[in-house]
Amino acid sequence: MALCLPGDEVPLQPGSLPGPGVALDTDSGRAFATTAGVLRTLGDEVRVENLRKRYIPRKGDYIVGIIMSRSADFYKVEIRAPSPAFLPTLAWNGATKRNRPLLEIGMLVYARVEAAHPDLDTELSCVDPDTKKSWNTGEVLLGELKGGLSFEVTLTAAQRLLAIDCFILDRLGKDFSYELCVGQNGRVWLVAPTARETVLLLQAIKRSFGMTNVQIEAMVGKMVEVFS
Repeated sequence: MALCLPGDEVPLQPGSLPGPGVALDTDSGRAFATTAGVLRTLGDEVRVENLRKRYIPRKGDYIVGIIMSRSADFYKVEIRAPSPAFLPTLAWNGATKRNRPLLEIGMLVYARVEAAHPDLDTELSCVDPDTKKSWNTGEVLLGELKGGLSFEVTLTAAQRLLAIDCFILDRLGKDFSYELCVGQNGRVWLVAPTARETVLLLQAIKRSFGMTNVQIEAMVGKMVEVFS
């Protein structure tokens, strides 16, 4: 673990890739930190972790956004970035002018960043390239998130929730049924069988940041007693 500041050179081992907070100079092949924080390696990705909440869009990221407004051609979506993104109304699996989702202001949507540029509006898409099923089958990964609650965490916390070996999510899954969608922009959507369970699970996830695995185990154990 090492601290770094913006502009510090970040050593990349052969096969390593620059992650959030790290930029690669294609001319020199050297990597530099773009933000202050702690340098960590996660899998084959080197990233800078900190308590930053403002999201900087990157192409290929998956985000949870809130519909702000709509027109005939696109939705304006709040994604916790310096400026809103836009989502074309036909950017859905099998969508046509006569058969497309109609989202209202305030609805949540899970989307992929299709294009991101500092000087242009961020473009989103709900087209899932891994399936040929239509958006209205309810079997497409991307699209509207119905019901449940949403809450915000730091970008570092979001990355931890997205990790394959996230202890808090694995532990909760042993005793509770729930669906969770974590955006790389730090917004999380959660739904459980009842409103009470949804709220308690939300609180448990937010409290888990900074806890040890032993403390998380004790917290979840008390939750199980409440529902038993």
